[in-house]
Parts: sequence; structure tokens; C-alpha cells
Amino acid sequence: MHPDYVAAWDTQMRSRSAHLFNMMVMDKAHFDAYCEWLFPILFELQKRLDPSQYSAFHARYPGRVSERLLDVWINTNHVAYAELPTTSPEPVNWVKKGGSFILSKLTGKNT
Repeated sequence: MHPDYVAAWDTQMRSRSAHLFNMMVMDKAHFDAYCEWLFPILFELQKRLDPSQYSAFHARYPGRVSERLLDVWINTNHVAYAELPTTSPEPVNWVKKGGSFILSKLTGKNT
């Protein structure tokens, strides 16, 4: 849909980092431009890959793809950004979370 973004997509797919969780603060003009670009891509993806055919975990693929697309859009449009620390209001068991992540990578099964 957007051939001018393919190079940034390829770079992002080789990257070991990304801005995840679909969390951002940006001015209205940038946010509107991002949404006008992002949502038609996600709607087209859902037409081609019906989420109802997947498990609950895998049906979240539009959210995961959108996480990857944020950096693609930022980098292609040369949008300056700053990274700020985040805090979870809930306690996080990092040993359990990390163990589950490693287990899913080793087994290919997600919980």
C-alpha cells in the first residue's frame, strides 16, 4: 500500500529494538497523519488475515503489527522523538514474565 515505507519496514524487521505498546504523546497534526496512514493498513490486513481464525493470543496480530509500524512511520517521516521512562501501576513479576518470554521463544508456544 505504501512502497515508500518498505525500506523502513525492512530495517525495522531486522532491528532488535522498537517503540512498543502503542504508547505515544504527539501533537494533533502528527497523530492525525499517523492514524490516517496506519488504520487503512490494519483494515486491509484484517481483510486478508481474518482474526477469527486464530487463537486469542494470535488474533492480537493487528496490535503487534501496529507496534512495529510506529517506528516505520516515525523513521520514514523523520519525526523527532524523545523516550521517557514508563511505570506500571501494577506489580510485575519480572522473573515469571522473563521466564514465560524465554519459554515461548524456545518452544514457539505463547501463553
